[in-house]
Amino acid sequence: MAKPYNPAVADQPPRNGRREQLPMVTTQAAPQRMVTSKRKHGFFGGWIDTIIGITALIFVATVAGFVINDAILSDSKDKSGLKTVAVKKWNDRTLVFPVEGTDAAGRSALFDVVVLTRDYGWVRGSTTELERGERRLTAEDIESDVLAPQLRQGLSSARELIAVGLASQEGEIEREVQRGGLRAARIAEWVRSAVGADMPMWTLNLGRYTEPCADCETADTSWQRPFIVIAVRKSEPGTNIGEALNSAMSEKTNLPSPSRYSTFALAKYLK
Repeated sequence: MAKPYNPAVADQPPRNGRREQLPMVTTQAAPQRMVTSKRKHGFFGGWIDTIIGITALIFVATVAGFVINDAILSDSKDKSGLKTVAVKKWNDRTLVFPVEGTDAAGRSALFDVVVLTRDYGWVRGSTTELERGERRLTAEDIESDVLAPQLRQGLSSARELIAVGLASQEGEIEREVQRGGLRAARIAEWVRSAVGADMPMWTLNLGRYTEPCADCETADTSWQRPFIVIAVRKSEPGTNIGEALNSAMSEKTNLPSPSRYSTFALAKYLK
């Protein structure tokens, strides 16, 4: 086996024609001292480093906040850019969509759009009757199921209420606009009896649905004429409620869009 290279042996000249093997000399390296340098700080130097550290943390937290906010906003919109409103439930058949809108002057208002589930709606052609599925509701059903205690309680805390009337795609527009107005007045009558005559009330007539669905699997259009009442929760002084509400309900995936109906007529209910 070859011996390891040793510079103490290899560099000696030969004696008597032979290279003399010198004893191996091992040297022990002097122990190295670990030198740690400490940065000297003056009084102001320490504070400067502390401020820089705090500033960096604030910057990181701010960036993280923007990232989280963007993620939340991106999750609430579909690929078309329409927003999906988070829904609350007052009971198993009453859905509530909190929305905010602004008028042309930038003044804002907050609303709760209250909608009964899809199996509830207006009987086709009627301005006085509601149905659940294929069963027409009696006056007692409307009193107990539609105007349930949870709905009465939720609407009673509003500043104002808006009863919404609309019609599905069948029929001439002029006739269906009239039908929408009568339905809005009927809802206002029902709701006022439930929450009291002191509640300020509006009617909103959206008219007839104008965008028939060519790709729908069924010819049923009951979803185009739901039961809707809107609670005005808060508004800035001088807000045009109609403009703010139109803004609030537009470009939403899970609310009736005013642009898909023929009319947007808001009026005080004075009865």
